[in-house]
Amino acid sequence: MEIIPAIDVSNGKCVRLFQGVKGSEKIYYDNPLEAIDFWINVGAKRIHFIDLDGAWGTDTNKALFRALIKKASTKLKIQVGGGIRDIESAQELINIGVDRIILGTVALKEPNVVQALVNMIGADKVIIAIDYQDEKIATHGWTKISKKDPFSFGKEMEKLGVRLILFSSIDADGTLAGPDFQNIKKMMETLKKATLYVAGGVRDQEDLDMLKQMGVKGVIIGKAFYEQKLSYSIIKNSKYND
Repeated sequence: MEIIPAIDVSNGKCVRLFQGVKGSEKIYYDNPLEAIDFWINVGAKRIHFIDLDGAWGTDTNKALFRALIKKASTKLKIQVGGGIRDIESAQELINIGVDRIILGTVALKEPNVVQALVNMIGADKVIIAIDYQDEKIATHGWTKISKKDPFSFGKEMEKLGVRLILFSSIDADGTLAGPDFQNIKKMMETLKKATLYVAGGVRDQEDLDMLKQMGVKGVIIGKAFYEQKLSYSIIKNSKYND
């Protein structure tokens, strides 16, 4: 099971949100480049980058994100999401060193884009983010709630050739209150071909042990690391990073 630290960027700073609410940002690094250095030094093999402003509809971090990708891609693998709404943007990111692209809103609105990218760059480079609240999928940086349930959507994505799903509980996000194990279990039972990554609520090693036991492929961790609830050394622990 992969342990993947998260770097979320808003207004040029490394932040974390509380339950995905815009305006709840807590700054952990004024310069995200320093966050990259930190994760490289503690032995991270992959970083999860999210451009929050991109997800919310602006491109204020575009130049910074290019610098982040350039710096990080020589040292570790990176997966990037936030505002990727077309094939050209996704392909550009792959071309400058991104290992995986994360699609959320566009996957729900234009599934043909998903299928095209799976065919173009490979299913191992496309992650579909299923972010949910009250068992409905959220879009546009979690600012809008659709009528689509995440489980039927997961099945639809599998039919398009998707093999990587990131399942995120908005209510658990940034709370350090524990993952939504019930819905994670339900999604694990729903998916037949795709592997599952999860995010939201992880607070301690017991949560990681439970997720590993459930068969989750990887876990995105943000606040538990930044608030030092989890030791950074766990990144190198072969128990989780097999």
